[in-house]
This record gives sequence, C-alpha cells and structure tokens, in this order.
Amino acid sequence: MLFPRRFLTAGLALGLLATACGDDLAQPETTGSSSTGSGDTQTITVDSGEIVLTSGLATFDNCDALLTHLRTEGAERVGAYGFNDGGWWGPVERVFLDGEMIVEDAMEMEESAMDDSADASADVGNLAGSVPQAQTSSAEGGDGAVEGVDFSGTTNQEAGVDEPDIVKTDGSRIVTLTNGVLTLIDANDGDPVVRGTLNVGYEASEMLISGDRILLLGMSWGDGIGYPEPFIVDDIAVAESTDAEADLVDERVASDIAIDPGYYGPRVRIIEVDVSNPDSPSASNELLLDGNYLSARMVDGKARIAIQSNPTQLPFVYPQNQNGEERAAETNRAIVAETELADWIPNYTLLRNGEATTGQLSECTNVHAPDEFAGFGALSVVTVDMAEPLAAPDAAAVLAGGQTVYSSAETMWLGTNQWIDWNALSDEERVAHEQSYTTQLHGFSITGDQAEYLASGSVRGHMLNQFAMSEHEGVLRVATTDGPLWGANDGTESFVTTFEVDGRALRQIGQVGDLGHPGERIFSVRFVGDVAYIVTFRQTDPFYTVDLSDPANPTVLGELKITGYSGQLHPLGPDHVLGIGQEATEDGRTTGAKVTLFDVSDLANPVDLDTWTVPNTWTDAEWDHRAFLWWAPENLAVLPISNWQEQFWGAIAFRIDLDAGTISEAGRLSHEPDTTSAVGTTDCDVLDEGERTAMAAEIGEENELYWMLTEESEWIDGQGGQIQLCGDEERGATGLYCERWDWLETTADGVIEICWPEGPQGDPIVRTLVTGGDTLWSLSWTRLQANDLSSFEAGSWVDLG
Repeated sequence: MLFPRRFLTAGLALGLLATACGDDLAQPETTGSSSTGSGDTQTITVDSGEIVLTSGLATFDNCDALLTHLRTEGAERVGAYGFNDGGWWGPVERVFLDGEMIVEDAMEMEESAMDDSADASADVGNLAGSVPQAQTSSAEGGDGAVEGVDFSGTTNQEAGVDEPDIVKTDGSRIVTLTNGVLTLIDANDGDPVVRGTLNVGYEASEMLISGDRILLLGMSWGDGIGYPEPFIVDDIAVAESTDAEADLVDERVASDIAIDPGYYGPRVRIIEVDVSNPDSPSASNELLLDGNYLSARMVDGKARIAIQSNPTQLPFVYPQNQNGEERAAETNRAIVAETELADWIPNYTLLRNGEATTGQLSECTNVHAPDEFAGFGALSVVTVDMAEPLAAPDAAAVLAGGQTVYSSAETMWLGTNQWIDWNALSDEERVAHEQSYTTQLHGFSITGDQAEYLASGSVRGHMLNQFAMSEHEGVLRVATTDGPLWGANDGTESFVTTFEVDGRALRQIGQVGDLGHPGERIFSVRFVGDVAYIVTFRQTDPFYTVDLSDPANPTVLGELKITGYSGQLHPLGPDHVLGIGQEATEDGRTTGAKVTLFDVSDLANPVDLDTWTVPNTWTDAEWDHRAFLWWAPENLAVLPISNWQEQFWGAIAFRIDLDAGTISEAGRLSHEPDTTSAVGTTDCDVLDEGERTAMAAEIGEENELYWMLTEESEWIDGQGGQIQLCGDEERGATGLYCERWDWLETTADGVIEICWPEGPQGDPIVRTLVTGGDTLWSLSWTRLQANDLSSFEAGSWVDLG
C-alpha cells in the first residue's frame, strides 16, 4: 500500500529532525476514559515526555480512549526496528548489505500465518459433549428427513454446533465446493443429477448452509495493496515519497536510517449465495474483512466467524547500523504518536445490491484489551444471521492474537501462544521462553444476536488443536503440553486444567499433570461429558482416562500402553472409543495406518479390544475430523486411505461390532477412471494444432492463454494431456484432470479446458456421507460417486468443477 502522507511528513519531520527540534511527543487529547481491571499504572518516559500505561484495561468508553491505549502501548514497545524487534507482522530482517537494502518478504509470513490458520481450523477430532456418535445433533433436512437417521451430517466436535466443510447435505440435496466451483446435486436415490453450478473461485475454501442460503468462507488479498518501489535519496529508502518529502531528510542522519517498504495484506472473503433456485444459484452479497480467516461455527442459524487482523504496516524507519538505532527508535515513537484508529483496527467492505460500503469492523466500545498485554492485533468474532441478507458487521474484538478455534453452543474460545516481546528479554529469558510456552485464551459469548467479549486468561503449555478445549456445565477444560513445541525433550509434561469465568478473567479451579512420560506430547484429546480421553506419544501410546466430574480435582483414572498412537479419538456410545492414527515400532518409528477399538466401560482399566493396520498407509482422518464418517444405524466407520504400496487412494469401510469388540473391513471405495472409455474421451472439441494456432492468433499475445495454445501445447500433448473447447455444461475427459479457463476471454464458442493425466494418485477420496439410508456417497476433488451401502459397489457419479 502507499504510505499515508501524514506519516512521511510527521514521521520524518518529528523523527529525522528530532535532534534539531527536541520537541516533546504530542499525545492525543482525550475526552473519554477506559475501564480498568486492577487499576495499576506504570509511567514510562518517551523522549522528554511521560506516558501513563494503564494495566488491567478491559473496555473503552469511546474511540479517543481506544486510540490513546494503542498509542501508549505502541510507544512503550516500539524500538529501532519497529515492534518486537521487527518480528511482528512485517519483515523480520531489515538489513543493508553493501549499500543495498535486503528485506525479507512479508507476504511469506502472512501466507505462513494463513497456513497455520488453515491447519488450526482443519485440526483433528469430531463429536463431543455427551453425544455418543460422530455427528451433529439430529436436525430436520429435506422432505422431513432426520440427520443421523436418514442422512449423515458434517462430523462436528460438538452436538448442535455446525462446522464449515466442502460438502453438505440435507438428505435430498448435496452441495459440494471443489476446485473453485459450487455444485448443487439432487441425490435422487443414488442416481445423482447436477442441478446448478456457480464458479466462485479458489478463494472460497469451505461453507456453511442454512436452508437456501450458503455462506462461502475463504481468503483473498487486499485490492490495491502492494509493494511500493523505494525512492532512494542519499542512501535513504522512502516508499512512494515526493521530492518535497525527501527534502525533509537531514544529511546528518542520511547514512543511518531508511524507511521500510509495505506489504501485501490478507482479507477474509465471505460470499452469500442464494440457492432457492437450484438450477441457477447466484452470489448475492459479499463481505470483505481485513485479516486472516481462522474458522467459523453455526448455532441456531447464526454463523460466528473468527478472524485475526494485524495493524496496517506502519512506515517505521530502521537503522543501517548501530549508530542510527537511537534516532530510529525516537522516530518510530513519533510515527506511533501520529497513528489513527484506521492503522490499528480492521475495516470491512460490504458489497450489496451493487453498492459498496466501508467502515470499521468493530465499534470502539466493542473492542477490549485483556489484563495481560497480548499484542497489537485484533481477534474478532463476526456474526452473520443466516436468515437475513449480509449486513454491515459490528464484531466483538479483543486486542490479541488467535490461532485455534473451539466453540460450544454458548461460547467461542480462541487460543494462541502467549505474545512475547523478544527484544525486551535477555538471552537467558529467551531460552526459558523457548523451552516453556504459555497459551492465552479469549472467550466470546455467542448466545445473543451479536457475539460479546467474555473473558481472557492463560494456561501453562501449548495446545494441540481445537479438541484440546471443551466447555461443559460452565467449566472450560484445556489440555496442554509444556515444553518446546517440536523435537524431543525430556522435560515435557502434559496437563488438563479447568477454568471458570470470573468477571472478565479466567480463574483456574483445578489441574492434573503427569500425563505422558518424559519427552512425550499430546497427540489426541477427546472430552466427553465428565471424562477426558488423552493420548500421548513418543515411542509408545499411553491412552489415559481422566475423571472431570469434580472440576476442582481432576483425576487420572486409567492408563493403557500400546504401540503407535491415535491422532483422532471418536466416542462410539458410552463404553467405546475408536482411535485413528499410526502403528509404530517399539522405538517409535511409524509404520502405517491404525484403527483401534477401546473399551472404556471401566475407566480405571481401559482395554484395546481390536486393531486394524495396513503398512505404508495413512489417512486424512488422523488430522481432519471431517474426513471421518460414523454411521451409527449400520455401526459403520468410513475413512479415506492413501496407500503407496498398493497404489490405492480411496476409502475403507469398517463394521464395528461393539458387542463382540471387533473391527472388520467391510469394503473399499475408489474413484477409478472410467474403463469403458478410452483416456481422453470427451464431449468437448479436442483442438488440433491448426485449431490452436488459429485461436491463438484470434486472442492475441496479451492473453495468458496464448502461450498455452502455442509454446506449451506440444509439451501438454507429450504428457498425455489435451486442450479442448467445451460448452457451459460440457466438461472433463475420461482419465484426465481438466482445468477450465473460464476466467479468460477466448471465443464465443465455449470455454477452454486444459486437461492433464490424473497421475499415480488417481482421484483420492476426501469425504463420505450417507443419504436415503442406503447410499454411501464418496467425494473427491473431481467426482461425487454413489456407492451401495451394503455391497459398496460403485454406482452412478457426477463430475465436479
């Protein structure tokens, strides 16, 4: 983005020329006040002025109070390299080498944060509470069908709390989101018919559905935000500066300070789709929010969307060498003193009825700060009423970070590793923090029309994923492992800690430790009512049962040692738990996928009743609970399987006999290419060399497709692929993966598809579901296939975008 001129003017004037002026840093005049927790204050000196830092700040009466808090916290923590010694949301390394500025790409950091968010939102597990099956609570679907009886729903962590996914069904209709295309399909008793499609782009990654409204959720990158070219004057880089602003540079500091370039910012994208006419689904409204998408939940028709936003990349100066550090820090404090709310608090853009409106995502009085400083980012929960069109949001926000999202029907909890100002620590303190983590927790009440900030607190150690948290009868239970995040360390220890909300704080009421042996960490957690099931692993798999009936005195009741580990734990009724993970040797080397049936009827003596393993195999259900299906009416468990040894990328169904305590393989599903037709068979027009040359000449060299039709086409043919021209409803080719280039203008005759061989992995199955009581559906990225629920024989299928 282009830096605001006020920064370049005020920052350079106040900072770079500060040695001549020596004026006090001006603080904003405030007419409002902030409510405090403890009321303690700390006075710090900035330049020749004083700033009063209030601790225990919880709420703000108005925007002046909020801005004062942000400027005050910023002034205390900013240094010669920005915030956190340059290690916040911008480039980590700001270095000059032989007179050239070398800056680490901030986009890579944002993409890494997005990957972490995606991992967190897709973390392992499924049902919880006291519901003894891996489904949401029963709900009515199409034609009065009942979820869990007539059709399966998304495998959720908590009953009644729906999670977003790439496929949803109401028993009669199946909706898929694959390869940037939303597809509506009539289940039609196992003879699927595509009703309508909508190209929504790859920015939409998952969805929630309520009636005829679909909410697509994903990420995009901010329009018009990019990397400005540095403007060099006397070895000082000034982003998009004017000559007048460059003249402000004082020769006395010219060799010591440079101005940092900007970064490309992420945005959360929420698209509202109307499917009341299934033959013609339409995107009606859209909401763009500054920040990273974490996850979402839906309870009683209200979607709650968690996002993490970082402040605007401020135009901090930084020294080229140690001689400029003092003046750079002074200038950066001046820049912080000139910030406005727009630099700290995320904005939204609402696209509705052809008009765009923008505003601040959260009202100032709805922004909160925890007692313990948790960073300059904003962790927000946005509410979307699925019964109403998208509207301007008023999100509840807390000034903190967030990665892991858990939600009960009453509260959404978000956790992240504790914010650390590494620049303020000694070497010994840095080592200590690296060896022992603290997790910060922030809660939002979701029982009202809008989410409301509830409380914050912290717990020793780090969490595995969303299943490390559970709320039951007003008590929050958290499972953590202390010690380094990665690598073997004999000092690790795992805990279950219980909390209750006390005012705006979390108050610890109980804890039990000594879970796992030295060097082990938690690999899976499952809270069910008053019991927790926990698996730790390093060489063997201790399976623990923990009694939480007395939250003040949680107690480890039983321990079972077996080889391997379970990455997922799924309760199957009150007396059984199914573990999904990896088998391992006695020294901890994993060997292949493993499914274990545990008997937990006697919590003091858990027993492994039966085990199924396949070498050189893994399953997505180990880390993504939504990939697992438990169909209770048939005692059937289905999970995707990838096996390089057997060249099998499909799904395996298991019959779980709870009375006999056995696991038996019932059948396998796969999406093998259509063997009745030759590879490349299609209803589209496969273009030969002459047709490609003619089309390339027609569209011109400025079209991206031109190079595919000319320079790349021969290579595509050599790889066994083809280029074809298809109509709107005609797509795909037998045995090939086809990518539609419908975002480019080609000809009026149709849409170009570039088709490639599917490769050795074929078309791996990623989800399974049941409709009609007798059809087991398997979903891959290119196909939805009906399979007989008894024989598991493949039936009809439809190709997907």
